[in-house]
Amino acid sequence: MATDKPLTLRRQKGKSAIRARQSLDSLQVEVLVDTGVFHLEQPFSYFLPEELKELIYVGSLVRVPFKNDLKNGVVLSVKNKSQAALKPVDSLLTSVRLTPGFLEFTKKVSERYIANQASIFAAVLPTFTKAISPSVGSPLMKQTSGSKPTRRLFLLNRSESIESRVVKIVKERKGLNLLLILPTQKEIEKVVKALGEMKQEVIEIGSHLTSSQRRKNFDLAASVKPAIVIGTRSAILAPMSQIDEIVIADESVEHFQEQKAPYWNVRDMALLRSEYEHASITFVSHSISLELARLVEIGWISSLTERKFLGGHRANIATEPNSYHETIRKALKIGPVLVSVTDKGYANTFSCQRCRNLALCKCGGRLIIGRRDKYSCSICDFQSDQWRCQICQADQVRIVKGGAEKIVEELGKAFPRVAIFTSTGDKAIATLDGSPAIVVSTFGVEPEVSAGYAGAVLLNGEALLNRAFIRAEEELRFRWFKLAAKVRSSGFIYLSLPSSHPLSQALISDNVMRAIRAESSEREAVSLPPSVRIIQVTGEERSISGLRRKLLEQFDNLEILTSADNRTIHLKISHQGANALLVSLKALQKYRSASGQDLFSIRVDPYKI
Repeated sequence: MATDKPLTLRRQKGKSAIRARQSLDSLQVEVLVDTGVFHLEQPFSYFLPEELKELIYVGSLVRVPFKNDLKNGVVLSVKNKSQAALKPVDSLLTSVRLTPGFLEFTKKVSERYIANQASIFAAVLPTFTKAISPSVGSPLMKQTSGSKPTRRLFLLNRSESIESRVVKIVKERKGLNLLLILPTQKEIEKVVKALGEMKQEVIEIGSHLTSSQRRKNFDLAASVKPAIVIGTRSAILAPMSQIDEIVIADESVEHFQEQKAPYWNVRDMALLRSEYEHASITFVSHSISLELARLVEIGWISSLTERKFLGGHRANIATEPNSYHETIRKALKIGPVLVSVTDKGYANTFSCQRCRNLALCKCGGRLIIGRRDKYSCSICDFQSDQWRCQICQADQVRIVKGGAEKIVEELGKAFPRVAIFTSTGDKAIATLDGSPAIVVSTFGVEPEVSAGYAGAVLLNGEALLNRAFIRAEEELRFRWFKLAAKVRSSGFIYLSLPSSHPLSQALISDNVMRAIRAESSEREAVSLPPSVRIIQVTGEERSISGLRRKLLEQFDNLEILTSADNRTIHLKISHQGANALLVSLKALQKYRSASGQDLFSIRVDPYKI
């Protein structure tokens, strides 16, 4: 298939360092350079060649000489030349200029997440090997909408989808500059399609784009007005010259946690950006994180809901110890049924039927059953169609937690004349019609049904709750409330937890805040987030031991939890005392960088504890 070849455009360049001449009225710029060295965070001075004087302003993205190489940087100030023998700015990367609010926002991000500010800019920039040639223009001026910024949460009920609420917000904010951030590309595509029908131009930001598309959309995001910019977590750094409102959908998901240093979280980044760029911010979700719930409880964010309690809702929800087969039978009379499981394959966890020891490979890895009687190791390349317990030599398998393949096998026996489909990450089904059928699906790849599912069976509740992970209940709550929204108002739901469990009670009453408040109270009682801040520091054992000792001497009311191998510590501190601790840790990182020592790995407010 033929593809359009992107235009090759020449970057605007200054003269070389040898040929450039400094006139009496030369200008000097202070540039924050992406050196890749942690402690070099101060700006460096360069002079502006005559041919670039009318093109470069505060916030301009430039390439400058640094040691024996050229590095990217951002201009922090432009002033009359006061230093001699300065190197010249090499070139202007793009006509895009970052606003003062964006510069201040990235500075605060670097302070909150103990990072080098220039590395934050590096995450913003596309590849500029063939950048857009800029034209002469006046300094970029940020426009203001004139309205007072607001902070609000739309807590959705079962009758409304995330995508429909986001589209509704866009319609209500027509003519404003909006930044929309959603967890997955699948959800973005739904919103983009809906907005396309409204004839509104949408600018996508994300790693899924080609290099040329990223450069083009980078420029469009900064110049088009009114702009609707949409993307996944990296879009929080979109270089919009003005933002009237930031909209974050499903802020509690792990997708919104950056996987590389400095491990920032989209929710907190959005709150910082809204503050320093004077933009409104709106959160949309069926269930929220405890961190956001805390801000709602203290009145910092206003909570809105348009509750439409469903008639007969309580009677249509069954729980353990009842059989979920009855829920499926009722739902099949009116349409398709969703059966939600945690794992694909046959069984990701099984043990010996006789001695109950977990099935392990000779290498120590856990054995899984991808298909019936097909055993493989989760670590090495072992595969076999036979298994025998290493402890008692028995060959009878006890399934601890069945995957999608196992559930399909069981349902095929119980419902022999019903069509059964499987949708998993490696083989997802996009859509289904409204005919009666059973769909066994892992989370996030459920087929779309235009009229909604007639029923949903939500399995593996106890296994998901019992994970050794502080957010286990929060994640399950989010998952089940999101899945419940896929069921039509007259549909049936089965919960694999007792009716007395707080999560079951929250779903039965259609009141997610009931469960959130209960868990928040439990966390506060044992001084866990969000009532306190936690900072995770990992490093060499001797360095961690010394750091632990110094921090206890320096900070009062600091609790330090040390891992069994003495290489990781968790610093537990109040919200009021956290800023001083972050400042101290950043100063320490700069010292270690300057003295040639390895940096600590630091995660602020880590998602997984």
